Amino acid sequence: MKFAKVLLICSMIGLVIAPALASAGPITGIYRSTDMGGVFLTGRASTWRPGVNSGLPHVIHAQSWDGSTLGTQWDISCGIENTNFIVQDNRVAGTGTVIYTSTFQGGTLTLYAGGWPWGDGVATLGTTTMITTVQYYMNTPVASVVNGNTAGTFAPGCTLTFMIGNGSGMGETPYMSKPATYPTFLDATCGPAASNLQYGTWGDVITITLGIYCPVGVDESTWGAIKELYQ
Repeated sequence: MKFAKVLLICSMIGLVIAPALASAGPITGIYRSTDMGGVFLTGRASTWRPGVNSGLPHVIHAQSWDGSTLGTQWDISCGIENTNFIVQDNRVAGTGTVIYTSTFQGGTLTLYAGGWPWGDGVATLGTTTMITTVQYYMNTPVASVVNGNTAGTFAPGCTLTFMIGNGSGMGETPYMSKPATYPTFLDATCGPAASNLQYGTWGDVITITLGIYCPVGVDESTWGAIKELYQ
């Protein structure tokens, strides 16, 4: 009888371990992008809007970029901004900076499986803040820099922070059309925007720091529950 219990417990352990091997789950640590010596890929981002150069909501979509393919390692989708961004205009006679602060709510961050040191999983995001500083010369935008951050939770109880220390705007409608090598414009339904509503901005995302924290004991409670059932 005791031998049968041991076999049953081993079978249950096998059932639990099998999916774990296929999906590592998020792993505690601080991970940095390739431009800072890490292996976390830098990325590209787009922000959709319903009008040619205005309108709400705004929807953010960012993906990893390996030099030829989007989204092989990570993806941020469906954060929505329903109120106009805050504007701080520092120009004098049309020359200087304008700072735009955008706040997006919700969305997800997906870490794709691939044997990465941070594991994998899908996190639900809270608030994402993006701060864009645009340099103007005689009222004409000539350059922009972006930084931002977000935070969220994975289903097992792990938390994350995702910080962008640097980024650059690369284009905006109606001045040009978004290249296919930047993330798809997502509309308010979180689906691809209609072909006649391809409006928004896009740019590069670099200097990324991903932080993951998983409380100790999450797995232990699972094993304890299994052993308690078959004592």
